[in-house]
Amino acid sequence: MPATSPRTNSSMHDVIHPSFTRRDERGTFTEVLREGPWHTVITGNMRSGAVLGHHYHRRTRMCFFLLRGRATVQIVRVTDGHRRTTHLETGEGTYLETNEAHAIRFLADAEFLLLKSEPYDPARPDTIPFRVEDDPA
Repeated sequence: MPATSPRTNSSMHDVIHPSFTRRDERGTFTEVLREGPWHTVITGNMRSGAVLGHHYHRRTRMCFFLLRGRATVQIVRVTDGHRRTTHLETGEGTYLETNEAHAIRFLADAEFLLLKSEPYDPARPDTIPFRVEDDPA
């Protein structure tokens, strides 16, 4: 299935699926993304019930991808209050654009990749606290 482009919808994205997977006797090779302005690649793990986020970025775009686990990503576009909730399973991800407050709730122990368009710079912080409440729907 083709990867979702970060330019398809500049504010609320579909779930990202790997664009290519090769399996043979050696193992598996998966191409998660084919494009993006990524300067930082972060890998991490979270326990079931943990929440990551409750903030947004003015300059930094991100791609969050679950290598293992399940999560719910709540997104609020701070410029107009538009809300969206995305449910992710192993092998799925989503884009987080600038001015999209986000809270990622892990529903199972998880491993993830986080790609960022700018590296963290303590001299120019780009994390603005923003409480993302539970989706009313």
